Amino acid sequence: PLPTPIKMGGAARCLSLALLLLSPLLASAQHRCRLGDVRQPDGSFQLGSCEELLLFGESVGDGGAIKLAAALAGNTKLQLVDLWHNGVGAAGAKALGAAIAKNTVLKRLYLNENPLGAEGAKGIAAGLAKARGLRHLWLTRTNAGDEGAAALATALAANHVLEALDMWECGISGAGAEAIAVALKGRHDGLRTLELRGNAMGDRGARAFAALLPTNKPLSTLDLLNTGVSAEGRALLREGLRKAASLPYMVLFEDAIGPHQQRTSWEEKGQKNAP
Repeated sequence: PLPTPIKMGGAARCLSLALLLLSPLLASAQHRCRLGDVRQPDGSFQLGSCEELLLFGESVGDGGAIKLAAALAGNTKLQLVDLWHNGVGAAGAKALGAAIAKNTVLKRLYLNENPLGAEGAKGIAAGLAKARGLRHLWLTRTNAGDEGAAALATALAANHVLEALDMWECGISGAGAEAIAVALKGRHDGLRTLELRGNAMGDRGARAFAALLPTNKPLSTLDLLNTGVSAEGRALLREGLRKAASLPYMVLFEDAIGPHQQRTSWEEKGQKNAP
């Protein structure tokens, strides 16, 4: 005989429906991990099925970054690591750089407000040159300086998959900005968003980016706010923007009336693939 169907009361049906509706959210929450979910008593990291690791302000330092890097190198699940404001220096950055060179799944790495310095930036750059998975790299306020910028420029010349690089207030002057612009010249793939806000690149940097704009296809957003560019430099940027190879294009820079968004060709040439 066939089994008798189980009759569910109203409360049970409501509970069943609620669990059905919440199951995607619960599954998502299980894959979003924090420090207590992954750090073991011996300090090592067990990443399990984590897809996002959120460690903002956890102060893991170089020691924690090195242990995380060891777990990250062969990981096949984790897609985002947020290490913002964690006291990570050059040693931790070098370990993370070696990890991203091997990892093909990690898409986003946030290292903002860590004292990497030039040596730490060089460590990240060494990994970036070989990375095939990373798409977004945030290095704001890491004291990379011109040396770090030059190393990252070399990495960008070899890397064709990174889509966004954020380097606000990194102590980069015209020399470092010029190195990055030269590395991106003539590219048909790779970086789409570059943020250099708050770096005193001046007109030397403006001149380099003005020369870059007509030659680079993928770059579509360039943030140069508060970079010490004069009226002459702004004129150069506008001329480069007018000839920009990417359609549409957005460049942000200081104007006489304050922060100004320049969106040349936006309406005229449409918003397809707009940043």
